[in-house]
Amino acid sequence: MASNCQLILPPGSLSSCIAGCIVRDTRNVQLSDADRVNYFPASPLYSVSMFFEGQLHLAEGILPLEQLKQQPLAPRTLFLPPQSKPQMSWSAGPVLAATVTFFPDAWQQLGGTLDAVPSTRIKHALSPLAVPPLEAAWPKFWQEMAHSWVDTKGNGEPFDRTAPDMLKDWMYHLMIQLAQTGAGRSLRSMQRRLQRRTGLSKQTLDFFAKLEDVHRLISQDPQSTPAEVAADAGFADQSHMGRALKRATGFSPVTLNQKIASEEPFWCYRLLGERF
Repeated sequence: MASNCQLILPPGSLSSCIAGCIVRDTRNVQLSDADRVNYFPASPLYSVSMFFEGQLHLAEGILPLEQLKQQPLAPRTLFLPPQSKPQMSWSAGPVLAATVTFFPDAWQQLGGTLDAVPSTRIKHALSPLAVPPLEAAWPKFWQEMAHSWVDTKGNGEPFDRTAPDMLKDWMYHLMIQLAQTGAGRSLRSMQRRLQRRTGLSKQTLDFFAKLEDVHRLISQDPQSTPAEVAADAGFADQSHMGRALKRATGFSPVTLNQKIASEEPFWCYRLLGERF
């Protein structure tokens, strides 16, 4: 588990727009075929992945390695909408890649479509990242992104991106905005406006927020029992949590924890756990 990966959080002015960015660099690292697999959980976020070196075979769901190798190559720039299933990818060689994740309401406010077609504004803001070196490109990207966000009147109240309950925090602020704008204050009216703003139902967003709670609780106390985690995360029982976790990751809680602790392909889960 010696590859280089980095979680980059946005400046405060973009905290209601961008959830975070991930950089993955496997150059100059000796990895086996099996260790070149990448596992990603289901997510309510829009994502833009840019592959500067190397290529990835991408699949939805969990596949055996040999079958994964036969999947189509991802484009050099990959735009993805929220994912209801886990994803896997595999590279034949070294990779340098960066992923930017957007909150769904911000993606649409910036002109992106529900099926992840980016607007000209989004593509322009991302353009600095295409100019190497990547380390020097981030300040220019933040600047362009901030200009685009202000141009769309995307000035949602900044909130702490290092907070352990990122999705709950974002949902809370979004619900406050919805309550202050538009007609209709009933629960059903609010839920309809939430779905229009995000493309996702309140039930779906609550599902992802609970999963974030599970990840936080396990990261903060790896010795917690599944029953304790399920109760603290608001699930009806341990079985309910297990089904939810398998739906989002492809693995049971016990298996997933073991793999996160010991296997290179689960680097993304470890990286996201650093927030907690």
